Amino acid sequence: MEILLVRNNSAKWGIDGHLYINRKRICDTVEHPRCHLPHGTYEIINHEFEIINGEWTIPSPFRHGDGALASIHGEIIVGQSSIPGLVTQSAATYDRLYERLKKAWQRGTPVLLKIVG
Repeated sequence: MEILLVRNNSAKWGIDGHLYINRKRICDTVEHPRCHLPHGTYEIINHEFEIINGEWTIPSPFRHGDGALASIHGEIIVGQSSIPGLVTQSAATYDRLYERLKKAWQRGTPVLLKIVG
């Protein structure tokens, strides 16, 4: 499974973007303006959301929350964009995303996250 995060707006209150799975847009994203994952490709492994790429390891690349400043460890907050730096329906969006990832892991499908923009 390929997850693509396209960052499209960076401001002092957060980095906004769109999340795609297998080229289909599934939700909007917001990240902390200074503490976020660098561009690149990451492998997300196991049901506990360990993301590994070289020296970068965090417990979960995704989380639910309202605004970018809630992301203090570099997580990507998912939801539906409302205004720059904020998303709504975050918990429901996160739950749907996690279920898709869980199914991929159960099938033994590698899960890759690519960050561009």
